Amino acid sequence: MPKLIDHDQRRRDVADAAWRIIGRDGLLDLSVRNVAEEAGLATASLRRSFPTQDDLRAFCLEHAAERVVERLERIDPQLSPREYCEASLRELLPLTDESRLEMEVQMSLGALAFTNAAMRVAYDRAHQYLAAGCRRLVNLLAENDTDYASLSDRVPDEARRLHAFLDGLALHMVHAPHDENRAWAEAELAAHLDSLRGP
Repeated sequence: MPKLIDHDQRRRDVADAAWRIIGRDGLLDLSVRNVAEEAGLATASLRRSFPTQDDLRAFCLEHAAERVVERLERIDPQLSPREYCEASLRELLPLTDESRLEMEVQMSLGALAFTNAAMRVAYDRAHQYLAAGCRRLVNLLAENDTDYASLSDRVPDEARRLHAFLDGLALHMVHAPHDENRAWAEAELAAHLDSLRGP
């Protein structure tokens, strides 16, 4: 009987191997051959799933978003709107070793989107997902927390502001990954949420 393959697990193994290569050796060493070797797979087998370098890169970028979604789905829905928003936003920042590697992968591969049409599609999808997530969170506060009642007229603008704030904070943290900066980033996130209450 042929051996059954857990395709979801294989996808995770491939992504993890690719991320290890990016984190350890840099983006230039990300290739189907190197990932196959790192994951303990036959190169020919991996090429069937990822015929081109761009296919592998786009998969790695998309997998980063999938991992974030998995963590977001584990957040307790019984939290207050403010607590839920803050917990969700923390998952979008590189506050742990895992999320820092995710951010490094996104930044490394995202840089290719400026000159690579295939990568642009994956990058734009991730950008749009984050923009929509920010809007949902700001809406959640506006509609379900009386402290944020004045936010209802400013949801689109504040969602864009939150998105830009997260991007900037994440970039800063990747460049300065120290424990004191993590504490500082958490405090800045809380202060930004406080500022959404308005005057």
